[in-house]
Amino acid sequence: MRTNASRSDGMSRLRNIDAVTRHGGAQLLLWSAFYYQLPALLPLMRDAGLSLNGLTGAITIAVLVWAALIPVGGRLVDKGHGIAMMRIGGALGVGLMVLMTVVPHGALPLVIVALGVPMAATLYDPCFAIMLRTTGLDASRAITTVTLIAGLATLLTFPLVMLVATIWPWQGVVLVFAAIAFLGVASIPDSRNDKALARVDVSSAVRPPHRTKINVALIAVPFGLAMFSHSALLFLLPLALLQVSGENGWALYLPAILGPAQIAGRMLWRQMAPRSEPRGAARVMFVLFLLPPLVLLVAPSHWMGVLLALLVQGGLYGVHTVLRPLVAAAVLPKSSLGQTLGSVATIGLLMMAVAPALGGVVMQNLGYQGLIVSLLAVNLTALGVAVIGKFESQGRARWTQS
Repeated sequence: MRTNASRSDGMSRLRNIDAVTRHGGAQLLLWSAFYYQLPALLPLMRDAGLSLNGLTGAITIAVLVWAALIPVGGRLVDKGHGIAMMRIGGALGVGLMVLMTVVPHGALPLVIVALGVPMAATLYDPCFAIMLRTTGLDASRAITTVTLIAGLATLLTFPLVMLVATIWPWQGVVLVFAAIAFLGVASIPDSRNDKALARVDVSSAVRPPHRTKINVALIAVPFGLAMFSHSALLFLLPLALLQVSGENGWALYLPAILGPAQIAGRMLWRQMAPRSEPRGAARVMFVLFLLPPLVLLVAPSHWMGVLLALLVQGGLYGVHTVLRPLVAAAVLPKSSLGQTLGSVATIGLLMMAVAPALGGVVMQNLGYQGLIVSLLAVNLTALGVAVIGKFESQGRARWTQS
């Protein structure tokens, strides 16, 4: 009997490993196709005579659509329809990408805006919510594995866009990534576990709605402010460094290190996670987020200092992506985890979307130092909310088989 039980546990573990690996592969392909392809395509589209301002504006609105729809997707996850939503949303994205290649240029921004729908249905947050609902508070390793695989998206997207562009125009590039998105949709694992573990016993710890809303804000604000700061650095730091000195041309290349640094940060967290509590680790992370702007203030014209700042920033942001859903799972009600995790993500995405514009205004009026000091103030605010805010844990909810 013990042998049969051990064999059953082993099979279950193998199925879980397979599901996590497939989720990771799907996220890698879908992030590449639905998100990172867009900035990689901009130079090709501009050279083809398309309006750069119209395209960047459409991408910004697509992110806002993404942000607005994430809680809706979270509710579908809570009802056990997460996998179906991801597959339908992914298929919609494939269709929109094919449509991009045939519509008149004037209608192209509208199609790009519509890509916000498959982004909300497929990218990270619904995947995280599904894994948290199927593995409970032990999802740290699974989420870290998925983000490690998906963290390779920039390394896949930008070189592939440049390679395909040597053969075909931008429409051909889009069709190649439509095929990649199709493979991503096909990689999403089946919905058996998603539905089987959709019911949660929270009878031991039920918090009133107002307490849940407070906890959502206490999580969303500091993590969202970190997303604001990261987005501003990603988009504006090279331009700001060039303002300091025209000899800082190397600044245009250094942000490429952010992707590999995120992967390194997640690998480090994977080793530390078994000995760490998510909320305590998050507070330490927000303290360390003060280091990159401090280094940039001290060494604005030395490439080694800027490289160090970006390595730290990227590593911390990689951990940030993992800790956000884990902190939410430790604090928020399990019966509505998908929806509340979606609300947390919405606030972060809104901050990420407005960061380049607001940061640009600050940089234009206050210069490089004004921008970096402002980002330091943003990170200090995030730390203050994370340290002062007191979470009321929902307790250890029991996840039960239906």
